[in-house]
Amino acid sequence: MLKRTIVGSLVLSLGLSSLAVAQAGAAVKGELIATLEGLGGAEMLAVSKDGAFTVVAGSTTVTLVDIADDGLSVRGTYELEDTFLPENSTAAEFTGVAISPDGTFALVAVKDDDKANLDTFDEVPGKVLALSLPDLKVIGQVQVGRGPDSVAIAPNGQFAVVANEDEENEEDLTNLENRPGTLSIIDLRNGPTLMSQVEIPIPPEGIPFFPHDPQPETVRIAPDNSFIVATLQENNAIARVEVPAKLPTPLRADAFTVTNFDAGIRTGSGLTQDKVGEGKCRSSAYDLTARQEFTSAREPDGIAITPDGRYLVTADEDNLTAVNKQTHGEVPLSRHGSRSISVYDAKTGALLGDSGDSIEEAIIAAQLPMRCNSKGPEPEVVSVGEVNGRTLAFVAIERSDAITIHDITDPANIQLLDSVILNPGIVGQDKAAELEPEGIEFIPERNLVVISNPKNNSLSLVGITVE
Repeated sequence: MLKRTIVGSLVLSLGLSSLAVAQAGAAVKGELIATLEGLGGAEMLAVSKDGAFTVVAGSTTVTLVDIADDGLSVRGTYELEDTFLPENSTAAEFTGVAISPDGTFALVAVKDDDKANLDTFDEVPGKVLALSLPDLKVIGQVQVGRGPDSVAIAPNGQFAVVANEDEENEEDLTNLENRPGTLSIIDLRNGPTLMSQVEIPIPPEGIPFFPHDPQPETVRIAPDNSFIVATLQENNAIARVEVPAKLPTPLRADAFTVTNFDAGIRTGSGLTQDKVGEGKCRSSAYDLTARQEFTSAREPDGIAITPDGRYLVTADEDNLTAVNKQTHGEVPLSRHGSRSISVYDAKTGALLGDSGDSIEEAIIAAQLPMRCNSKGPEPEVVSVGEVNGRTLAFVAIERSDAITIHDITDPANIQLLDSVILNPGIVGQDKAAELEPEGIEFIPERNLVVISNPKNNSLSLVGITVE
């Protein structure tokens, strides 16, 4: 069912000069065009190189969706078959997805979801399936590491990378017996029907939190295929993997060099009291005077690489500081989340700038929900692209049913341009988010943004205009 809804972007005045200046000077706007509901699962998505279609993965369903300028329509679906479950598992779920540069196949990650395995911390290695497009037939498979999550395919089509998170026991990351997560490099040089892979260990050096247990979350590959980046969310780090100009045959783990960067901490000001819809966290009556200073680890979830390969952009979700009581050096950290996006030098990992409090300010102004006492609006995943000569970041705001658009052309002076409400019915209602947007992809050739919403299994389509 296609539910078409068009609303203007909404950002109400906060009386804050920094926000007003950014808004007044903005030449880029976003507008919600349509929402496609009733999908079998909508955890993550990938978009074809020409922007004509998207492949959406979630739960046990993969859906192929055509993208028109005025809406979205389902072309086909694939349901996970028992024959493709991970070995020694009775249940699984689709997590990450990527589309080949030529648009002829998609790779989807299959994660063990067998309750008995998970309850005993015995998650089995997952798989990656290759599905032909557009008919969504399984044409290949390969076993990868435990807990496969994000998937990316190199622009040259020769290889793919998978983040094997292997979360194991999130409530006790201090346990030195925890298995470390890995990265799988998949060889695609013989095509998707004859895939092979090698697991790449992530060294402990440069990881500030729990270096014994790296947990890669999101992976991306440089436009020139020369390096891979992976967020290590729980570890508050980013891993960069150097890819040899000529891949060895067969692939070898020692051909890839891994360097880790500390993602750092941020001090900000925000609403940090009460749960969503309660007390000082009521979207109908936010009180700016109740904002408090906090210092949080960035703990990035999503990551993107700018088209020129110079910068890394992270969505800083924060995660488990309150549970595991970590500190950054000697600095105590709050549980409130950094609520920002950050830009790093892609070569050195040096922090170049972040978005400050602008995301939360926009959410407060629009009377959208957030979890004040835990990660606020919660930036989740980020996509980047160029519009009218400017480099922009498009960010899925999970706990607020919205996306934000930032100009990151100058990383030291990141500017909020607009915020787009994906769920107009939630405004000022003192309720939790109903969509919880997760995946996001910008289509530069068409100035469109596609967002996956796992909470209600839907897709949103946003149009970008330059004024």
